[in-house]
Formats: sequence, C-alpha cells, structure tokens
Amino acid sequence: MAAKWKMAVTGALAGALIISATACGSSDNSSNGGNNTAGNASGGGANNGGQQQETVTFWSWVPTDIQSKKVIEEFEKQNPNIKVDYWRGEQSDFQKKLQVAIAAGEGPDLMGMQVGGMLNQYANTLEPIKPMADDKWGAGWEDQFVSSAIDQVKATDGTMVALPLNLTGQEFVLYNKAIFDKLGIKDVPKTYDEWTKVNATIKAAGIVPVAMGAKDTWHDVDMFVALSNQFAPGKIYEAEQGKAKFTDQAFVDTMKAWKKMFDEVFQDGALGLSTYPDARDQYFYSGKAAMFLTGSWHVGYALPGGEKAGSKIENDATGMFLLPQIGPNPSRAAASVDTALAISKESKHKDAAWKLLEFMTKGDGQQIMADFIQGSPAKKGIEVKTLDQFKFDSEKEAVKTVNEAIANAVGKRLLNYPELNNALGVALQNVAAGQKIEDALAEVQKASEGITR
Repeated sequence: MAAKWKMAVTGALAGALIISATACGSSDNSSNGGNNTAGNASGGGANNGGQQQETVTFWSWVPTDIQSKKVIEEFEKQNPNIKVDYWRGEQSDFQKKLQVAIAAGEGPDLMGMQVGGMLNQYANTLEPIKPMADDKWGAGWEDQFVSSAIDQVKATDGTMVALPLNLTGQEFVLYNKAIFDKLGIKDVPKTYDEWTKVNATIKAAGIVPVAMGAKDTWHDVDMFVALSNQFAPGKIYEAEQGKAKFTDQAFVDTMKAWKKMFDEVFQDGALGLSTYPDARDQYFYSGKAAMFLTGSWHVGYALPGGEKAGSKIENDATGMFLLPQIGPNPSRAAASVDTALAISKESKHKDAAWKLLEFMTKGDGQQIMADFIQGSPAKKGIEVKTLDQFKFDSEKEAVKTVNEAIANAVGKRLLNYPELNNALGVALQNVAAGQKIEDALAEVQKASEGITR
C-alpha cells in the first residue's frame, strides 16, 4: 500500500492482530512467514465420509496464522467436501512468490490482493467477480458492502476482479482518557475550535497535547486526503485522475489548514519524527502526549497482550475519535481496502474458490475476522463480538466509533499513483517548513500532469 508503516500488534484474542493500512501483513507469534495452517493437502481426491473432497489453494498475508486456523476450521466444517490448502507469507514474500507463480501459470485458486497498483497488475489474470456474484446473490448485492470498498476492487477498465475483506482508514486521534479525566475534559473535541481549547488545557498542565509524525510522507498524504474531503468532498479523487487541478482553491484551503495545524496543534519538531515508533513511543506511549494521530488499525492495540501492554500508559484508559472538523464540511474518514480476495482465471476449482471467497467476505468468515479486529469489516452490519476483552469502556467504544466511521467513509485514503503520492508528500513537508502554498501545489500539479493514466 502507499503508506510505509509496519506496525504489528500481537493480541491475546487468541492472537488478535490489527494491521496497518498500509497494513503491511503483520505476523502472529506463531508465524514463520510461510506456514501452511490448513495442512499440506496438494490436490482433490481425499475421501470424506464416502464423498470426494476437493482442495482449494489460498495464498495471502491475511488472515494471519492464528486467524486462519479458526477461519479454515469453520469453513471446512460448513463445507466438508472442500479442503483449504493455505499458504501465508509476509506481504513482500507473498508478492514475490505470487509473481513467480502467476508467470509460470501455477498460481493459487484464491489469493490476497492489494487494491490499486497490485490489483491492476494482475487484473487480466483474475476472474471477473460481478457475473458470479450476480448469479449467486442476485441484483443489488453490492449494497451489502461498504460502498467505497466496492469501488476499489475494480480494475482501471471498470471490471470487478476481487471482493473486499476488510478496510483501514484515516484520520483518527488516539487519546489518553486518563489525562482527559484528570484535567476535567469530559468530551472529545468534534470541531477545530473545541480541539484547540482542549489542547490549551492540556498544554497548561505541562503535557504535549497532540503528537504527529510528519517525517512520513505517507502520513502527511493521509492527512491531506482527510482534510481535503472537509473542504471539497471527493475532489481529491477527481484531481488524482486529472479531472481537477491541485492548484484549485479547495486544495489551497486544505494546505492552509495543514499549515495551521502545524502552527497550532502538532508538537514542536513534528517534521523530524516518524509516526512509528517516534511520535507513538516517545510521546503517546510514554505518557508525554495526550493525543496521537494515527489510523484505524491502531484501535485494537489495547487488547490483552497488544502494543499497549508494557507501556507507561498500560493502565490508563484510552480511546479514539475521528479527526475534528476544520473545514466547512463534516469530518469523515477516508478508507481503503486493506486486503481484497480474488480468484485466478486459471483455477481448476473455481466453484470451491468461490465458496471460500463468499465465506470470507460475506459469510461467517467476515464475522471471525471482525472479531479479531483485523481492520474494519467490508460487509455492512457486522458488529464485533469480542469487545469484552478490552479493559476500559472507552476502548470498547473506540472500536464502534472506528467501524462506524469507516462504514460511512467519504472515499478511499490511498491514492493510486506513486508519483503523485511522492509529489504531494514533499509539498506538504515543504509547506510545513515555510514554502509558499501556491508554489508547492504548482509542483504537485506538474507531477500530476506527467502521469500516464
């Protein structure tokens, strides 16, 4: 994905994990980067209660090893005539293995996909999904999924070649409720004015209000996408496709808001700190900062055995809220599909692969993954049933807040073109450092015009 973050949270929820958005596949304690969780079956033909058993191969970085054990056990219980041969690797290993296998015509039946560049790279090798879904589920089935997720699993020619498993989103604020309570702050801020007033109270107590890691251009771009949707909802996606200019007033206003946050909200030295581990560990986990800007993937960090365990704030109640409204339009999350699933055109077990795809994206597998808090559900109406494992009510509420925000996302968080991401990230850092906004955006527009779309 566009962001370069590589945070892993190993939770006790039988190894519950939350992955970045980038959400680069994190591993469980049991992961060996290539474990076949479901066994080493290599083909159909096994006898199961007198019936022929078919094997479907599945490669991905998600679900993780512990997650896949529960997912596959339940799937095989519901489909006793299908055996799942699952191989899991970290994202880089998975992509290398997949590329070689696809080139040799030996790819898996079902595979994980990143939306955007990777999906388009393999689109012509993937089975079109919509005709199958229309046949199996009937007209209007798309309405059962988060709308922004369905839009992202289509190739550039509009063909749907995958289905979404889960999503991650930006921009969210992780906050220390114990600090808020101590200072008499009763409500999380919803507007920029409320935010600055809360920050003033926190700063007066000798605590850093907000920690931001602006050294990471991926996070800066995430913030720009989120902010721009407050000034002109959806226009960033038009500009991405060359249908609007980055020099337009909406983006000038977005850049002004970005600079204003540097001047009034972020901690000193934000440009020199990475999101992970710098801003997270040096400020928020150490208890020196009351808030930390991050993504939805962080919402499960407080599960037993997760990232919060062992930190200085381990016993503090924490929570998460959506970025406050600074623009004229309400604040809404921008969310991207973290993991999509696709069927190979060359598969000799398409019906079995479809059943597994259906189980993971629309069936009980979707609930299992949601309960592991592996991103936010792609299917509407899924509620996490494992919230009782959180110690504090505010942390339980955070999961609901995040999932609701992502279900109502204004659009995607990840832009498709690396050149655009790079140019925008540099411009954001330059503006924060004092460059004239109009000059910085002119450079972004120049990069946009150079993209072959």
